[in-house]
Amino acid sequence: MGPRKPEVEYISLRKLQLQKEAGPTERTKEAYACLERLANNALKNGPFSVTFDKKQPHMAPTGDARDFLSYAPYWWPENPQDPNTRYIRRDGKRNPDIGNVKDQMQLESVAENLQFLCLGYYFFNNENYAIYAVALLDTFFVNEKTRMNPNLDYAQFVRGSQNHSPLGRGEGVITSRVLSRIVNLLPLLDAFHGYYALKQYIHSWFSTYLNWLQTSPVALEAAAARNNIHTWYIVQVASIEQFLNPVSPQVSNVLFRFFKESLPKQMDPKTGNQPYESKRTKPLHYLAFNLQAIGILAELARDTGLDVHRSSELTLLATYIANTYGPDETQDITEAVRCIEIICHVTQDQSEVCRCFIEKAYHCKFSDKLGGPKNAIRVLWS
Repeated sequence: MGPRKPEVEYISLRKLQLQKEAGPTERTKEAYACLERLANNALKNGPFSVTFDKKQPHMAPTGDARDFLSYAPYWWPENPQDPNTRYIRRDGKRNPDIGNVKDQMQLESVAENLQFLCLGYYFFNNENYAIYAVALLDTFFVNEKTRMNPNLDYAQFVRGSQNHSPLGRGEGVITSRVLSRIVNLLPLLDAFHGYYALKQYIHSWFSTYLNWLQTSPVALEAAAARNNIHTWYIVQVASIEQFLNPVSPQVSNVLFRFFKESLPKQMDPKTGNQPYESKRTKPLHYLAFNLQAIGILAELARDTGLDVHRSSELTLLATYIANTYGPDETQDITEAVRCIEIICHVTQDQSEVCRCFIEKAYHCKFSDKLGGPKNAIRVLWS
């Protein structure tokens, strides 16, 4: 079955610095070896662009290959033989033909490879990693012919005769959540002279994208959502604001509003259930998916010196998942283990039920999904 691709998570630059100063230890030597292997492999990958291999009919309505496009994954043609058919929603069942559009794959690939290159440059002082990271950034964000336009106006587009809107949906914001991974690690390139000339263009791209997040009708749908769509929207707004304006009070304002206003609406205060997620056809996936985003915001708040969340709430969210799904011997619980680890770490409170859940996940029949070098390097910031 093989290792699962890790979900986006927050990487503390302060912890990276402490790890670099300490150097490889018995606990981290495997992670160092895995990171070097991943960074070397990244030198062979790419470049990436949403413009690559794109042709009609799988282009945004603008006809501009630089406009990000993705299809709503759970929508299916009512009559596949009719080119003018309606599309209907089947929650939890992915339409395989969404793979005809490669934009999300291109975005996720550039984010993943940039992660390995930036970390590799930071830990090993190998300028080859930084040089190629800059090349990837230039192709994806700067070059006039290949850069992605800084918006998601056509993300998770719903096809079919019933859709009269030329735009995508607020749900499309989750397809770009990896942008938070990129801005999280770009400061690691600040010491590289070859990044200086590009930096202003990268900042300009993310500044324009942040404005899109805060003003466009499509993005404001995500802002108004109450489920994981909203949480991942906040992850991007807070992460990009922190990247562009590290000392701005706007970051703390965004985080404060989420933990004081949004999170209480997402959870049952008595049980820790997340009703908007648990009602889905794949409840464990969505419970963990939202908690992963909540964990990013909690870690970002902690790293910026903000005391904006109640640890008891976060613990309750993690405990609900562990209590509900831990006893099930047949279900793959590995996709929830990382978010529970993060919550236990940020709250400094590992309950017995969470400890048992984590232990069980690493020894269950699906535990191979938690292996591999991409998961092994987490020890460098955990």
